Amino acid sequence: MFWLYLWQLKEYHWGRFADHFTTQKGKSLLVNRLILIKLVFLSAGVALLLLASINRAGLFNIDALYDFSYPQQFMMLVLILAILAVFGIEAVYSVYLSLRGKLLRPESTKKSLMLVLVSHTVLFGGAMLVFALFLGEMSLADFFLAALSLLLLDILAPALIAAVVMGLQPLTIYEKNKILARAAAVIFKQSDLMVIGIAGSYGKSITKELLAHILAHDFCVLKTLANQNTEMGVASRIINDLKPEHQIFVCEIGAVHKGRIAQVAGIVKPRIGILAGINQQHLAVFGSQQNIIDAKYEILEALPKTGTAILNWESRLVGESFELQKDQIKAQKIVFVGRDIVAARINSVADQLSFAAGYQGKTFQIKTNARGAFMAEPILLAIAGAMAAGMKFERAVEIINQTDFTPFNIATLKNKAGINIVSSTYSANPDGVLSHLDYLKLWAGKKALIMPCIIELGSASRGVHFEIGKKIAQVCDLVAVTTQERFGDIKKGAVGAGMKEENIIFSENPAKIDKIIKNRLTAGDTILLEGRLASPIIDIVKK
Repeated sequence: MFWLYLWQLKEYHWGRFADHFTTQKGKSLLVNRLILIKLVFLSAGVALLLLASINRAGLFNIDALYDFSYPQQFMMLVLILAILAVFGIEAVYSVYLSLRGKLLRPESTKKSLMLVLVSHTVLFGGAMLVFALFLGEMSLADFFLAALSLLLLDILAPALIAAVVMGLQPLTIYEKNKILARAAAVIFKQSDLMVIGIAGSYGKSITKELLAHILAHDFCVLKTLANQNTEMGVASRIINDLKPEHQIFVCEIGAVHKGRIAQVAGIVKPRIGILAGINQQHLAVFGSQQNIIDAKYEILEALPKTGTAILNWESRLVGESFELQKDQIKAQKIVFVGRDIVAARINSVADQLSFAAGYQGKTFQIKTNARGAFMAEPILLAIAGAMAAGMKFERAVEIINQTDFTPFNIATLKNKAGINIVSSTYSANPDGVLSHLDYLKLWAGKKALIMPCIIELGSASRGVHFEIGKKIAQVCDLVAVTTQERFGDIKKGAVGAGMKEENIIFSENPAKIDKIIKNRLTAGDTILLEGRLASPIIDIVKK
């Protein structure tokens, strides 16, 4: 069940699943005490079999396999009991975790239920085959062979489950294509529907939420839910929730390899495309930075000539790649946010953001309770999207100024010790971490950061974490990194920029982190929780 949970977490994508095992946590799944104990037992059992199969003349003889001496029989019995003990302890521990609600298992979907059924059939079928082959005469040797075979089956379970997942891919692709075809048929029937597609390495979710919020004041709007931005998430939203009365569909599209955004765009037929930003996120899966750029630009390449392409010109990689990509964009209207629509005189404090928004000679003051200067980018992207959909610049700004940004902001609270908690634990990407550190700078008192290393950055990982370390040194008084992969690079960057070594620590132990906080921080200080931290760490800090 755990391995199926992990496959589902990685969206059944082989590249993402394989990349997990480049991390310390992933490696520990393959090399740990329990696995080593099982391998020792298996090796000892195989050695015992080989010894028993060598006759007195020193030659291998299969007929001698069951001719064990008394010392060998005693060793066989010990190994059988040891293997049963390991299985028994694992079983009891699994029941314990299940009773406490901590047993990791995949969420119930049609696909996951099918994989659970097939995987268990393979594993239990293998176990039954072992019993059928070896327990005919019920001798000690038969029990011994059965125990070793079950141990080998247990060790190979992750590989067998991977084979099941990959083996069923053709069937799941067939089912997926049927669902995508249904979604395309629904879109085709609503010829008057305006679709706005949003893609990018970062910023796409908040842009989608703000744009849908603005447009909902004047139009009947449907948007994709939360982070359900895969082709199946988009298709399910269309099939289940798109109604004839909807005028606009704001569609966030995610991807971890080339062609996926183009596939979804081919179904939803966007008239407006927004490229929110590009960075190194998922580089390990994409294979190269150029592949990421090509994939993200697919949202703009899918637009018709009468469409509108909107690009975040504040994103360095968007600007640098535009000249090479522009010939693939058919849309005749292209809007550059950061050049055509600009934010000037940005003023950000802990609970307020204000700036002057300028477009075609018009300037309007925006004043909101948005948190962080980085929010200016998605605000302008959303305004640009609203204008492309037919809304006036003045109207979009008016709505923004009347908006309570609490649902769109990173969360803040004060724990029982009076320490401020700034929480951004949905996920982490390089630009997001740097932006949130800039926001942390606005808070009074000592500042602490608790974060894991960022995953799936591939060859860019070392440099990205080094730059994060340099930024940390400018902002933070204390840092706890909860994963080990790139802790050394973060520390090197931070120490090189002037931070004391004792102020940057690695720990995945919630109790240790709690103790450090109690010893080093007091009421009025601030902690930034960044990235996908373990629940016990989040809980203990918030308490």
